Amino acid sequence: MKWNLNQITQWTNGKVLSTVRTEFSEVGTDTRKDLTLLVHSLPEKFESLKSKVSILLVDDTLKALQNFAHGYRESLQTKIIGITGSNGKTTTKEFTAQILGQFQKTHYSQGSFNNHWGVPLTLLSIPTDAKFAVVEMGMNHAGEITELVKIANPDVVVCTMVGSAHIEFFGTRKKIAEAKSEIYMESRPDTIRIFNQDQELTFDMMYPVAKKYPDSRMLSFSGTNNKADVYFKIEELKMKEMTISGVIADVRGSAVVPVFGKQNLINLMAAANIAYACKIAPENIWKALPNCKTAWGRNQFIETHTHAEILFDGYNSNPDSMKALLENIPLLQSTGKKIGVFGQMKEQGSVSQAVHTEIGELAGKAGFSQVYFTGEDHAAFSEGLKASGFKGEAMIAADFTPELGQKLESSVKAGDIIVVKGSRGAKMERFIPFCHPVNWSAK
Repeated sequence: MKWNLNQITQWTNGKVLSTVRTEFSEVGTDTRKDLTLLVHSLPEKFESLKSKVSILLVDDTLKALQNFAHGYRESLQTKIIGITGSNGKTTTKEFTAQILGQFQKTHYSQGSFNNHWGVPLTLLSIPTDAKFAVVEMGMNHAGEITELVKIANPDVVVCTMVGSAHIEFFGTRKKIAEAKSEIYMESRPDTIRIFNQDQELTFDMMYPVAKKYPDSRMLSFSGTNNKADVYFKIEELKMKEMTISGVIADVRGSAVVPVFGKQNLINLMAAANIAYACKIAPENIWKALPNCKTAWGRNQFIETHTHAEILFDGYNSNPDSMKALLENIPLLQSTGKKIGVFGQMKEQGSVSQAVHTEIGELAGKAGFSQVYFTGEDHAAFSEGLKASGFKGEAMIAADFTPELGQKLESSVKAGDIIVVKGSRGAKMERFIPFCHPVNWSAK
């Protein structure tokens, strides 16, 4: 992409304070690079910058960035896909990009670049020749999705599911659902809307949307209703892959996908439904599904030099995703023992102790021989673990220590499965080096 100073001035409603360069091809936040500056004020001590860089004066730098992104988005022919959800939005984004990218040039946001800063920066990094752009939209307060929809003006939208992530800001899952439904309610009338039929909170979003936009195209996916536009079921689940079968727009098929966990069925169905909305032939979607894989820290399979296996899910954690993971543990086939290494679930507010007690109890019943936990709610987790009747070895602490890592290292043997999960802030990757991973890199 390439912008000139006049375009940027128009989109940001700014005032040119200096002109050193007039054409630009990148937006950044690193002041060591050759950039144009958007500023809301220029103190006298910075006047010397006028001879070094182009400077635009705006009323509000964040709003100017968002307006810049919206203006650029409106100049593109790219089809914009907006994805939100309490769980699965990042993985769905990755799967969607991996499917669409096999047929047309596709751009997508990196990591969880999904807030009021991240979405504009994602839009401004879209190449002008991209056919599709997949944009993740996160929120932790009502109204935030509305603002992101206004900026991105998506052509296809989906809410993967509603869970209890960020419940400290909302109080109830119903209020979370109301905020998530903004992606449907605030998009254009001609935007294609995709719904998850398998959850009551997402299913019920369809009714007010249909009332507000009676002519809007609405698609759906389901793991229980074979009449949905996309219907998948799991035929076989292994640690390194799952075999699925079902229907995409009346076209039957099956695929072996190299991802773990039945919770990923929702993400695969959503991605397939998006691809169908983007006019990819169902037969081609079936062929593309085996190329889907999860990103760093998201149900990531890691081999080790000790011939144990690690399932690392350290990018995000909340009660829903933790429960989904623990439900999969009894399905895992292992010649050795199963070891659970868990960390604090962040942003749980007043219910934090209660949900950690619940997760501790579920972990104790999942079939682990050893369980580790680190985090401020370690006592609550320990309480739940004891209530479960867990008979194995428990290592519980307020925070990670090298001694905990060494304890794990000394107990791991060939054939063992180590499951590592916690919120990003818990930094659960600190345990991984003690398991002697192959081709591993921390972030």
